[in-house]
Amino acid sequence: MPIGTLRRLVLLPAVAAVGSLLLLSSNVNASELESRQGSGQLSVTYQFNATDGFESDIGILPIGSIDTHVVNIELQYALTDRLTVIAGIPYVRKRYNDGPLPHDPLLLDPPRPYIENVDDGSWNSDFQDFSFGARYLAKEGAFSVEPFAYLGVPSQEYPFYGNAAVGQQLTRLQIGSSFMWYPGLSNAYYSADIGYVFVEETLGVSVNYWNIRAEAGYQFGPRLTGRLFTLLKKGSGNSVPGDYPGFPGQLNDELWYQHDRMLKHNYLNIGIGLDWALNDQYSLSSNYMEMVWEDQVNVMDYAFTLSITRAF
Repeated sequence: MPIGTLRRLVLLPAVAAVGSLLLLSSNVNASELESRQGSGQLSVTYQFNATDGFESDIGILPIGSIDTHVVNIELQYALTDRLTVIAGIPYVRKRYNDGPLPHDPLLLDPPRPYIENVDDGSWNSDFQDFSFGARYLAKEGAFSVEPFAYLGVPSQEYPFYGNAAVGQQLTRLQIGSSFMWYPGLSNAYYSADIGYVFVEETLGVSVNYWNIRAEAGYQFGPRLTGRLFTLLKKGSGNSVPGDYPGFPGQLNDELWYQHDRMLKHNYLNIGIGLDWALNDQYSLSSNYMEMVWEDQVNVMDYAFTLSITRAF
């Protein structure tokens, strides 16, 4: 990435975030804050998701199915009562199940024998992208506000060409805020994470996007909480077949080699979750979700997530 582009990627949202913190921090009363300094948590999350087909401009294309296993490890640590830092990395295992559109690097023009063929029907496994972030508790109480920033950096030069590729190998920066509201008349709560993600461009194409999670939950007791949630990813990028003149015949040029890094990959998922605090240190969380709207993305049939967290 050019240095000037990287500066704009980091400085513009950073200035906006700092401005938000200055405006919001005036609402924070230090005496209201629960002591968080020195505390933290380690989470290990497993997810399985299954996709079948690709939603294009002309409907669902039967490109085949993909199975994906992900194990994500994340560490959070409170540097102060307000500032928490986060680091994590996922390990991804994917398989393309003998569909009609495998991506063979040897069929590109020119052929690329140095690129691994991940669509040969076997499992492709690798670490994906490092994630580094920070959250700042700007307002606490019945209504809380916590701005955040996350930087995603590829852990290595893993293959990005293929249905079974573990990632896009792109640097990205997300700026946003979390909001939490406890009305106080019941055990219900409402929350939302709203962020905008700046993504490294490929061949001059921007795939920046909004990332929004909204959740409504209910605490059935001191240890059990149920949740309903939605996940929305909506942004810019290319479309199939409109932005690929060779489709469906000559899919072998540089534009096609880079296509997965330039598509929109928009979707809306809905899901249900359950959290169980085993004791003061350990908790379990599970989610089930399905895709209800998709645009230029593999169509997800379902996803299941199980997470265990240890507080310290």
